[in-house]
Amino acid sequence: EPRPLTYVAIGASDTAGVGATVPDRESWPAVLQSRLPAGSRLVNLGVSGTLLQQALDQQQPVALDANPDLVTVWLAVNDYGAGVPLERYSAQLDTLLGALQTQTHALVLVGNIPPLDALPAAARFDLKAVGAWNAAIADSVQRHGATLVDLSSSWSEVRDHPEYISSDGFHPSTLGYRRLAEIFYASAAPALALPT
Repeated sequence: EPRPLTYVAIGASDTAGVGATVPDRESWPAVLQSRLPAGSRLVNLGVSGTLLQQALDQQQPVALDANPDLVTVWLAVNDYGAGVPLERYSAQLDTLLGALQTQTHALVLVGNIPPLDALPAAARFDLKAVGAWNAAIADSVQRHGATLVDLSSSWSEVRDHPEYISSDGFHPSTLGYRRLAEIFYASAAPALALPT
């Protein structure tokens, strides 16, 4: 019988479940937690609008205190959209992943920037630098022994599934969150010896 896990989700509005019908229960971390061994605990730290710097100040200390077995980090789109310089973002990501690597025993899964051009709200973004950002995220993940969840490729299916996007044209819907949870779970399962 697999033992219960402590799962900490670090993130912004997607992590909080904005766009779902019942965000508390239908956010992708909540759906992911429902697939973890019985008794597993979710500490969902996601707050709408969070930038990585705010997550370092507000979410990282709570995450470290929770003594997690699994941590998901999905914090790139807000920084990208806000025009945070990539060098600053990369340094902040290094700080976060370094702390998780040295101060916890957790499996750390890091999501990158998904295909924003597939969203109805795409026009809000200048997409030229997405490739450079995703390359920097991959480098940081590799340096700190984390696992990349490559949403830029796996989430491209959203082009064929408009029902994965909520009515705001930007955040995932309840169905979209269910699919995102599957994508993150598929990365977690082998490392945590969970059923696939």
